[in-house]
Amino acid sequence: MNDLFAFSGDNNKIILTAVIVIFVMTAIILFSRLIRKKQKKKELSQAAEDKMRDENLNQVILNQHRSGGRFKEVHKPYDVDYSRPNGTGGKNNTDSQWAGEEGVMVQMIERTELSTRKFMMNPAKPIRVGSDLQDNDINVLAEGISAHQFEIFAVRDKVFVRNISSENRTILKRKREQAIVDEKGIRMLSEDAILAGCVSYDITIVQR
Repeated sequence: MNDLFAFSGDNNKIILTAVIVIFVMTAIILFSRLIRKKQKKKELSQAAEDKMRDENLNQVILNQHRSGGRFKEVHKPYDVDYSRPNGTGGKNNTDSQWAGEEGVMVQMIERTELSTRKFMMNPAKPIRVGSDLQDNDINVLAEGISAHQFEIFAVRDKVFVRNISSENRTILKRKREQAIVDEKGIRMLSEDAILAGCVSYDITIVQR
C-alpha cells in the first residue's frame, strides 16, 4: 500500500513538473512574440521618420517652398528584393510637393511574379498606381493593370483606396473577405491587401 501511495505521489510530481514546464514555455513564446511585434512597429515608425526627414531635406535642396515651385523627383522603394536575377522594376515618379501634414504613412509591399518591392509613402497627396511610366507614383507593368489603376489617399489620418480604372477591377482583401473597390473609395486598415490583376500590395498603416 505504501508503495502505491509513493508511486501515485511520484506521478503527481511528474504531472506538476510537466504543467510548470508547459506554462513557462508558453509564457516565453508569448513574450517573444510581443517583443518581435514591438520591434517591427518600432522599425516601421523609424522608416516613416526617415522618409519624412528625407522629404524635408529634398524640399530644402530643391527650394520647394518658393511660390509656384513644382519639381519632379524619382521615388524609389526603400528596399528592393528581386526574386529573379533578370527581374526589373519600373521607374517610379512622384510629385515631391506633398502636403506632409497628415500624421500617417503607408507601407506597401508589392508582390508580382518577378519581384517584391517595399515602399513607405505619404498619402497626404494621393498615391497613384498604374502601368503608365510617367503619370504614376508607383508604376508596375503587369497583366490586368491599367495605365491608371488605383489611388491611395488620406482624410484626417484615415487611409482610403479608390479605383480609377474603367477597364480593370481593384479588390480590397481583409482576412477572408474581399470587396470590389469603386471610384468613391474604401477605408483601409493594416494587414489589408490590394489586389489588381496579378499584382498584390500588402498594406501597413503607420501613425507618426
